[in-house]
Amino acid sequence: MRPRRQAFLAVVVLSAAPVIGRAQPAAERRAHAHGQDVYLAGPEVDVTQDVPGDLVAAGGTVRAGASVAESAILAGGSVAIDGAVGDDVMAAGGDVVLRGHAGDDARLAGGTVRIAGRVDDDLTAAGGRVRVERDGVVGGRAFLAGGEIVVSGTVGRLRATGERVTIEGTVRGDVDAKAGSLEIGPTARIAGDVRHRGPQAPRIDPAARIGGRVEHQPSGAPRRRVFSFIAWLLLLPALLLTGAVAILVFPRFTPAAAEAIGTDPWRSLGIGALVLLGAPLLVVALLVTAIGFPLGLVLLAGYLVALLVGYLVAALFLGAVVPERLRGRREAALSKGALVLRLLAALVVLGILRLVPILGALVSLAALVFGLGGLSVQLYRTYRGSGRAQPGAAG
Repeated sequence: MRPRRQAFLAVVVLSAAPVIGRAQPAAERRAHAHGQDVYLAGPEVDVTQDVPGDLVAAGGTVRAGASVAESAILAGGSVAIDGAVGDDVMAAGGDVVLRGHAGDDARLAGGTVRIAGRVDDDLTAAGGRVRVERDGVVGGRAFLAGGEIVVSGTVGRLRATGERVTIEGTVRGDVDAKAGSLEIGPTARIAGDVRHRGPQAPRIDPAARIGGRVEHQPSGAPRRRVFSFIAWLLLLPALLLTGAVAILVFPRFTPAAAEAIGTDPWRSLGIGALVLLGAPLLVVALLVTAIGFPLGLVLLAGYLVALLVGYLVAALFLGAVVPERLRGRREAALSKGALVLRLLAALVVLGILRLVPILGALVSLAALVFGLGGLSVQLYRTYRGSGRAQPGAAG
């Protein structure tokens, strides 16, 4: 993706703009044009007019039905790209579908990700379920990760990591799969080699056509997951200590940031995804210029700190806010010691979930996105002089 300063700065603009600070009805959405770029936010965002530059949008439901001349960065509970995008597409949400056209690369993440359109260059997609539909076409390489991966369309080269991988379409190059099970159906057409790493050999229908060799390497995935969990246990004291310091030093702000995830889930999701995806691009754009190099280093350090704190905020949400929601009643303010204990319990649960293939990675990604969003929302409230968590329209 070619760097454009306007697209990178869009993340910063949206993170601080009042258009995201207050959830708005669909009829009252505000669009902010910076040159030829368009920034949109609201509970429902429907782009029906062509965008001459970049498009950055976040909301509960986001649909890009018109054409976008340059790049599109989208985040929401449900995201649909139906129009043509001239350059890159980056999208994150609960349900993400690309039925239109990406002129360059596409990077998609969500609970369910479907590609039913065309991506001219490379595709990177991760989710609980990832599908390249029969009409889907990827001109370059497809890097797919998910619990269930199905390729019914056409891709240039396939690299897949998942619990179950099914190939029913056309692969013009090689296939590299790390999967619990790999199934190659009768309609599969693979021009190159098939390399599979997993606990059992791939199941290949006799009618499938494979131009190269088929290699299977038994994997030691369970052992690696155990080692990963042991490493997590060694890291747990440092995480707990960092979270405890945050609770003790900022006893009002830290719980309020966790509460913001519950009161403003869509706002947290949208802002968190934009920060997670956009901040590294902004850092790179600054580091490659001599005048922006010092600021780039500062932003890089701040981004790494924000990742850590955001993850801890999400863990505190799981440990302190979710139990209250499940019981349907709000308890009195918890003491600092009780918050630290609930943070510990949530961190242990997140560590156990890491043992589950694919799901563990998706849960960790969701924790980062929502944690960054809740942290950003509360920082904005504090800046506006309202330090306490307040229910918002999105909640």
